[in-house]
Amino acid sequence: MENVVSLELWEKLAKISPDMLCTFDTQGYFAAVSQASSDVLGYNPEELVGLSYEVVIQPDDLVVTQQAILQLAAGHNMKGFENRYVHKNGHDVYLHWSAAWSEEEKVFVCVARDITELTVSRIRLRENDKRYQALFDNSPDIVFVQDGQGLLTEANHVFLNLIGTGKEEIIGKPLHASIPAEAAAVSSAYLAEAMKGANVRFQFEIQKDGRKLVFDAQMIPVVFGNQTVEVQTVARDVTPTKRYIETIQSQAEKLNAIFESITDAFVMIDKEWRLTYINSEAERLVQLDRKLHLGKSLWHIYPEQLQGEFHTHYQHALDTGKSVSFTAFLKEANVWLHVKAFPSSDGLSIYFEDVTEYVMAQQELKKLSLVASKTDNSVIITDAFGRTEWANEGFTTLTGYSLDEIIGNEPGAVLRGPETDEETVKGMMSNIMQGKRFSVELLNYKKSGEKYWVSMNITPVYNEEGIITQFISIQKDITLQKQAEKELLKLTQDLYKQNSDLQQFTYMVSHNLRAPVANALGLANILAKSDKESEKFDRTLSYLNQSVLRLDSVLRDMNTILSIRERKEQMEHEDVGVLSVVEQVQHAFQDVLLTTGSSVNISIGTKVAVKANRAYLYSIFHNLISNAHKYRAAERTLKVEIKHVGSVGTGSLFSFADNGIGFDMRNAGDELFKLYKRFHTDRKGRGIGLYLIKAHLEAMGGHVEVTSQVGVGTKFLIYLPK
Repeated sequence: MENVVSLELWEKLAKISPDMLCTFDTQGYFAAVSQASSDVLGYNPEELVGLSYEVVIQPDDLVVTQQAILQLAAGHNMKGFENRYVHKNGHDVYLHWSAAWSEEEKVFVCVARDITELTVSRIRLRENDKRYQALFDNSPDIVFVQDGQGLLTEANHVFLNLIGTGKEEIIGKPLHASIPAEAAAVSSAYLAEAMKGANVRFQFEIQKDGRKLVFDAQMIPVVFGNQTVEVQTVARDVTPTKRYIETIQSQAEKLNAIFESITDAFVMIDKEWRLTYINSEAERLVQLDRKLHLGKSLWHIYPEQLQGEFHTHYQHALDTGKSVSFTAFLKEANVWLHVKAFPSSDGLSIYFEDVTEYVMAQQELKKLSLVASKTDNSVIITDAFGRTEWANEGFTTLTGYSLDEIIGNEPGAVLRGPETDEETVKGMMSNIMQGKRFSVELLNYKKSGEKYWVSMNITPVYNEEGIITQFISIQKDITLQKQAEKELLKLTQDLYKQNSDLQQFTYMVSHNLRAPVANALGLANILAKSDKESEKFDRTLSYLNQSVLRLDSVLRDMNTILSIRERKEQMEHEDVGVLSVVEQVQHAFQDVLLTTGSSVNISIGTKVAVKANRAYLYSIFHNLISNAHKYRAAERTLKVEIKHVGSVGTGSLFSFADNGIGFDMRNAGDELFKLYKRFHTDRKGRGIGLYLIKAHLEAMGGHVEVTSQVGVGTKFLIYLPK
C-alpha cells in the first residue's frame, strides 16, 4: 500500500512540476523521466528512458558531471550543481541539479531546473561588467565614482596619473583630499545636485607641472530602484580645445581691432547681399548703423543703387571671382568713394576711401591748368617721389633755373642753401610722406646765389585708386615782405632800446645832474653875498668846486654813453686776440694786484679770437678786474680766473670768476646792469661799470650773464661773436 502511494505521488509530481524529474541507474541511464523533459530538453520521456545522459550532455561538461556522480554514489547529496545539456534542437540548456541516492531502489533520484535564461543573463551581466570595467579602466578621460558622502569608491588610471597617486591611497577618502581645493569646491557644489538624480555638466581647472589644465566634466547619477546610490564623474581634458577657442576668440578680437583701426571704411556682405560686418569708419562715412543694418540686404539700405554702378561692379566681382576697384559717387552719403571689393567663398570684402577732396581737386586742377602756365607765381609739379616733372615760366623768372635744369631733380636739392631752416624742411617732408596738403614759408637760393623767401602751398594729387601720383607746389616770392618784417622788427628793437636809454638819460638828468647843478647855483649865490676874505667864502668855494667836479663826472658818463650809441652803427669790428687784451689789462693792474697779493689766472689760447672793437673789449675786462679788486673779501686773498669756455654756435664763450664778497641776486633783480645802481654802499664807486660792460658787449653783438653769491664770489659769462 505504501509503495502504491509513492508511485501515485511520483506521477502527480511528474505531471505538474515545471522541473524535470528523473532517475538514473548506476550505469548512467535514464530509468524514469517526467513530462517536463519535453519543455526542458525537447525530448519526450519515452525518448530519454534507457538513454545514457552522456548522449545528451554538453561534451565540455562531461568530466565535471562524472565527478559529481561519483560523490553522489559515495553517499553525498548534491544540491546546486550546474551543467549543460544539448537540446534536441541543438542549443545548450543550462540545468541546475538536486540529486540523491536511493538505496532501496538502487537509483539516483534527480530534479533538474532549466536556468538557461538566468545563466545567460548572468553571463551577459558579467560580460557587461567586464566591458564596463574595460571602458572604465581604459577610458582616455578621467573617471571616478563618489558615494553620497562624497567619498571616492572607484577611480581609473587617468585620474590616478593626474593626481600622481595609487588607488589604495584615495579609495574611501573625500575628493578634496586628492585634487586642488578650488577644483574640489566646484565638484562638491554639483555633487549634491547629482545625488538628487540630475545629470550635471561643468568645467574645472587644475594646475599641473606649471600648466593650467581645463576639464569638461559630467556627473551621472547611478540609480538603484528609485534612489541614487552613487555618482560617476567623467571629465575630459579640453585644454587644447579651450586654448584653440581662446586663440580663435583672440584672433577674432585682433581681426576686429584691425578692421576697426584701419582708416578705410570696411564692410563684408554674403552672397545674398546681406551685411555681415560693419566697422566704425563705415558707420561714419557711408551712414550705416551696426544695430540696424547688420543682416540686412545692401540694396534694402541703398535701393537707388540697385542696378547702378555699385551693384554692377559688385556683381562682376562675384561672377568672375576677381577683385574690382572703382570710384563712384554715393548719393545717400553725399561722398565720392574709391571702392575696392575682394570676392571670397563667403561673399565680398569691401573697402571704402573718401576721395571727395581728391575728385574736387581734380576738377579744380582742370580749371587751374590754364592759369598755372600763365601766372607770375612759381608753379612746380613733382612725381610721388618729389622729382620735378614740370615748372612754369614763373619758376624760371623767380629762380633763374630753366625747366631743363630742374627736371628730374628734387626742387629742394637745387634751391636750398646754408641758411635754409632744416626744421622747416623736416616738417615739409613729414607732411609730404603723410600725403597732407600744407603751406609753409622757406628761405631758398637763386641760381645766382641770391637768397629769397617764398610762401609755398603744396597739394598732393591722387589717381583713381586713391594713390598719390604727383605734388603741386605754388610758390610766391615774399622776399620784400620778409625784409620789411625784418626791418620792422629791428626798428621795434631800436625803439625799445632808445626808449630804455631815454629812461636812463631821464634818470641821469633828474637825479645826477639836477643835484650838483642846484648845489652849484646855490653855492654861487652864497659866494656872491659872502666876504671874499672870510672863512665862509673859502668853505663855500670848496663846496662849489666839489659840486662842479660831480657835475663834470656825470657829464663824462653821459658823453661815454652817447659815444657808444653813436659808434654802434659805424663801429668797425676786427679780429681781436682775446689773450693779448686780457694780458694788457692785467699789466695795467699789476701794481695794485701785487700790493694786495691778488692773483689772476688766465686760461685762453693764443689763437682764440673774436670779431670785436679792441677798445671796447679792453674796457670790458678793465671794468671786471677793477670791480673784482674793489669788492674783494677782507678775509681772503683775491683770486680771479679768466678762461675760454669754448665755442657756442657762431660765437665764443668766456668766463670771468672771482672769490670776492659777492652780492644778493634777489635784491639786485632787474637793476643789475642799470646806470648808477650800486649794491655795496660801503665801497667807493659810481655804479656805471656793469652798465658799460653790458653796453659795450651789445654794441659788438654779444651779451653777458652773471651769477653771484654773498660771501662766495661772482661769475660772469661773456658771449662774443667769432
